[in-house]
Amino acid sequence: MESSTEAAATGPTACNFSQVVFIDTPHSYPPSTTVTCCYTLTAAFQPNPRDWVGIFKVGWSTTKDYHTFVWVEPCLDVVGQESATRQAFFKDYYLPKDEIEFYQFCYIDSTGQVRGASTPFCFKNPVEQSIESSPDDDLMVITTQEQVEKSVREKAELQKKLDQIRKENETLKNDLQKEQQEAASFKGQNEQKDKEMSQLVKEMDQMKEQHENLKSLLQQQMKETDNLKEKYNQAVMKINQLKEEREELRGKVDAQSVEISMLNSKLREEERELFKMKDSIQLLQVDLQSGEKDKERLSAELQRLQSIGHNMDDVKRENQELCRRLSQQLTLQNCPDDDLRVRCQTLASQLQDAQGKLATEREENKNAKRHAEYLNEELLQTREQLEKMILSCEQTERTYGKLELQLREAHAAIADKETIIEEKEHMIRLVRHEKEELDRDNQNLTSDIVELRRVYAEVSAAPPADSPHTQPDNTSASRDWQQLETPEQPENLYENIESVPDPEEEQALVCRHCQECFPCITQNELEQHEQSHRVCPFCTMICDNMEQSVFEDHVYGHEL
Repeated sequence: MESSTEAAATGPTACNFSQVVFIDTPHSYPPSTTVTCCYTLTAAFQPNPRDWVGIFKVGWSTTKDYHTFVWVEPCLDVVGQESATRQAFFKDYYLPKDEIEFYQFCYIDSTGQVRGASTPFCFKNPVEQSIESSPDDDLMVITTQEQVEKSVREKAELQKKLDQIRKENETLKNDLQKEQQEAASFKGQNEQKDKEMSQLVKEMDQMKEQHENLKSLLQQQMKETDNLKEKYNQAVMKINQLKEEREELRGKVDAQSVEISMLNSKLREEERELFKMKDSIQLLQVDLQSGEKDKERLSAELQRLQSIGHNMDDVKRENQELCRRLSQQLTLQNCPDDDLRVRCQTLASQLQDAQGKLATEREENKNAKRHAEYLNEELLQTREQLEKMILSCEQTERTYGKLELQLREAHAAIADKETIIEEKEHMIRLVRHEKEELDRDNQNLTSDIVELRRVYAEVSAAPPADSPHTQPDNTSASRDWQQLETPEQPENLYENIESVPDPEEEQALVCRHCQECFPCITQNELEQHEQSHRVCPFCTMICDNMEQSVFEDHVYGHEL
């Protein structure tokens, strides 16, 4: 007993044992019965609902060496009092089964500090204790014969009972040894289970690391996919824009073709008109030449008339001279001379003839001047019409040349657009091939995740190791299992894996741009995938792998 007390006293000396005092602790407790522990809380100690009282084997070194424990009852009424007495009850199922070792109660607070310890005690039968504790002192007792016989009979009966109890004790010891052997066997099995569990934990850590690597790889692929989606969407917009520009250019080319055909017909009509005008010009030139000839003739005639005019002046002077002479002759009427009268009449008739010829020549001269002026005006008008027709023909030829140039440029632009569209279609095929490779990678990742889920399910289905001689919630084996589970929390290790949808349960969705089938995504993810494509808004070509400048040139090419 003294050695046990000394062993208890040599425990953790750093703890303060005076704040909780255990009272009325006997030297032994009967086995297979509920044990009641009484203790007093001093005023200097404030209890906590997470404090507990444990039974420790004498010689314990740490608070983890407890055999069993119970939580203390809430002690809210202790506040403001000097001390309070409380009790703790230990069920017989969780108590030690050996009758040799000594134990003691220890009060452990919520921080793991020892606040009090009891005196050592053991678990023994009261009969054995009374027998072992009976004094063997040599005393002289004076009794009667009847008392002696009675005591002998009682002693014989007690000896029989003691023999029977010893036999039962031996049987119990044998059973205890068997149970200890079984416990040792179970302990070995538990150790093997612990080793297997530690190996499984290591494997789970490795799978967790692999999962993290796969997750990071999947995130990187998702980022690349998002970048490809963005490029594809931009390319789709650009291709659509280029398609619209191509359709607009085709409309313009068709309109220009119609206009060119109309201009060709108009040009042919103009050519016919030009030929007609050329014929008219030739006729006008002939008329002009004849007019020139007439002009020359009239000029000669005019010169002749002008010369005649000069002669007429002479005649006029002669006529005036004759008139003067006639007047002189008229003054000489008193001289009847028949020859003179005849001469005067002759001169008068000559004067009348000369005046008539002069008037006729003047009239012809005026008509010739008017005709020459008319011919000059007509010649000027003909020249103006000819110049206008020449300018119109030249303008028509320039317009026709310009339209032909525009038509050639439009055909060249269409050819360039078709070349660009072919290049974009080739790039689309390359992007689709890359998408197929990404899909295969995603399927491989999905299969790896399914395999990890299966392994996790197998690990979760493994039964934990329990000891039949320890408390299910408070045994050391359960603590070790909790220490293996709690820090790593393997039940939440693959939380992300559990949340991954089953590919067979999801409905396959198809991208409207690249026509790829995605069985493991939602509608929002499909929309994000479609928006990630760079699509030409004109020709709807996917341009995910195209540079931004090249893509913009492709789109702008539709606008030409």
